[in-house]
Amino acid sequence: MQMKYLGTDSNDFLNGFFRENGIWVSDGAQDIATKFSEEEQEALYALEDTSWWFRYRSGVISHFAGKYLSKKQLILDVGGGNGYTTMRMQEKGYNMALLEPAYAACKNARKRGIHTVICGTVKHKNVKDGSVPQILLLDVLEHIEDDVGFLKLLRQKLVPGGKILLTVPAFRILWSSEDEAAGHFRRYSLRQVEESAVKAGFTVAYTSYFFGFLFLPVLFVRVGLEKIGILKRSEKRTAEEKKEIGRKQFQERRGLVWAILSILERRELCKLLKNKRVFFGSSVLCILENDSSCERRP
Repeated sequence: MQMKYLGTDSNDFLNGFFRENGIWVSDGAQDIATKFSEEEQEALYALEDTSWWFRYRSGVISHFAGKYLSKKQLILDVGGGNGYTTMRMQEKGYNMALLEPAYAACKNARKRGIHTVICGTVKHKNVKDGSVPQILLLDVLEHIEDDVGFLKLLRQKLVPGGKILLTVPAFRILWSSEDEAAGHFRRYSLRQVEESAVKAGFTVAYTSYFFGFLFLPVLFVRVGLEKIGILKRSEKRTAEEKKEIGRKQFQERRGLVWAILSILERRELCKLLKNKRVFFGSSVLCILENDSSCERRP
């Protein structure tokens, strides 16, 4: 069975999928091993809608999508998880489709009302070469051991002139057991992201750090307190402890420290909205173009 491309023409971009409970599923897709269990996906799903972190990240992504991506052409959110950002982009009028290997996450994405949810991966050869106009790759690349090889694969799927908007966690100095538990292979500097992209054949249109206001809190809490033993390593935490830490990190915002961080958050967002770069942060944002003739923008 083929599914028709949902953009402005009728080109196909998928093969070998069947419809199941509103989700397009590839043969063997539910057998794909993913890092997060169904329980962990549900816990994250419960956090996302009220999470200031997800809200802020989706706001930054929406801004740069408005600058570099088209609403008329399909945007494939590769590894989009429970679909929070996909949903927010869809609400803003973007033509979104979510491609996610975890079936539990796909079910959550359908609950959010995402029109096109696909359970599978680009590695299954079900995504046609040269067929996808635009890709979101949000905090996915760090999970891939051969990141350059994976970017080459995505470039193969893109149309000429196609674009990728990606984010990754930043700075090796911020590495903690939470990275290990999440299955990360690395955290990136801007230079590392650019080098990987160029090796894969992309032109880099824009790069910047963001979440600059979280750099010191992450360094102090996740790294520092863990190293001196005040904070348990991730693998030693109970399920309830993980849930409570997640709530505090992503939902709870109160007190003087959070008031200061909120001010810094607004300042950073204003800088990004004015197309200025942020020179450090806990995340990297990058725009890649599948067009070697594109000039690099300032």
